[in-house]
Amino acid sequence: MNRIILIILITLSCAWPLLAQGKTEARRSQCPLAADRTPELRGFRVGMPQAAVLARLPGASVDKPDQFGITQLRLTVIDPSIAKGLPASDRGIQPNTILGNEGTVVVTSAKFPALKGVRRIQFQFTDGRLSYLQVGYDDSTRWNSIDEFVETVAKALNLPAEWSLTPEGDRLEQARELRCEAFVITADLSADPTDTRIGSQLSVEDLVASKLVEKRQNDLKDKAQAAEDAKRKTFKP
Repeated sequence: MNRIILIILITLSCAWPLLAQGKTEARRSQCPLAADRTPELRGFRVGMPQAAVLARLPGASVDKPDQFGITQLRLTVIDPSIAKGLPASDRGIQPNTILGNEGTVVVTSAKFPALKGVRRIQFQFTDGRLSYLQVGYDDSTRWNSIDEFVETVAKALNLPAEWSLTPEGDRLEQARELRCEAFVITADLSADPTDTRIGSQLSVEDLVASKLVEKRQNDLKDKAQAAEDAKRKTFKP
């Protein structure tokens, strides 16, 4: 009898991690929100046409799409007091010659009041639609913890309150994510080594667009691998 009990206990101890993992995965998939419920950050929403985003930022432009259909735009928002030292014609959107971050353009919060309190905003477009949006807020608002930040964001954006650690995170990481049916939103209080003025960040990623880009990247790798295999097969010493 003791042996049977021992076997049962061993079986349960082995099964418990699987049960716990199942509960964790279930928690990650509790958000059923579809693409039409993606949160709006400062007037921008994943899925917006690229033209609609640029229309809200007169003077901004993007390069031609790369081989995967991706274009990007990165803005650094500066205080109006800094802009006063610039020529009047340069107080809107201009190439970044102030902060030293290549690939960005500079805007002033006076010219774009919707960006007040924002330090940096990054856009990624796939096939002409906004597929990734990251907003870095300045350090004028201090948060006591990542949980406080998440609670405030979830309430303001009408999102579920149950967020989880990011896949690569641990218990000490200052980031949480809410993975929904069509998108994932991530809140982060980690220090940004590229800009110490950033106090918190929110990012929204279109999961459908991400899978599309991943497929295109894999297809390109497979094509390159097939070409290399063909060269080896037809090699003549």
